[in-house]
Amino acid sequence: MSELYTLAVSIITHTPIWVWIVLLIIIKKGIALLKDTEVSVGKSCLMPVIFILWSMDTIATKFAYPLYLIPCYLVFLTLGAFAGLYIYRNKTFYVEHTVLMQTGSKIPLYIMIINFCIKYALNVLLSIQPILYSQVSFNISYGIIAGFTVGLFFGNTIRAIRAQSRLLA
Repeated sequence: MSELYTLAVSIITHTPIWVWIVLLIIIKKGIALLKDTEVSVGKSCLMPVIFILWSMDTIATKFAYPLYLIPCYLVFLTLGAFAGLYIYRNKTFYVEHTVLMQTGSKIPLYIMIINFCIKYALNVLLSIQPILYSQVSFNISYGIIAGFTVGLFFGNTIRAIRAQSRLLA
């Protein structure tokens, strides 16, 4: 039990402050999306961009097989976007005072928290087992997992773009 406690404390204390700031932003954004909100396509891209940049930095600076990892990441990012479209299939948009609005939902909060936890867990695993950076199978697995989870964000963004073009036309 002592080793587990030591490991947990080590993980938490060695996490860069910017990661905790990202988590706070995610929670704040997710809570805001529980109620009806104005849709901004640019702001909808903020979370996916943060996670893509986080992944690309890790891929470019640490992995031994980025040429295997990047195609997997991109393919599964696309598949994740299709899964996100399915998850958000019942999301409704409406116009209020010439502004595009979306109904509140718990789904974005769940997706953002799950995405953060998966990304965080992958990076903790890599810091504990750095040998994984040089294993092709883990490089590919990382690309699949990280790409798919980031892709989930794009389901709502794609639906927002479609709604904007349809409702504000």
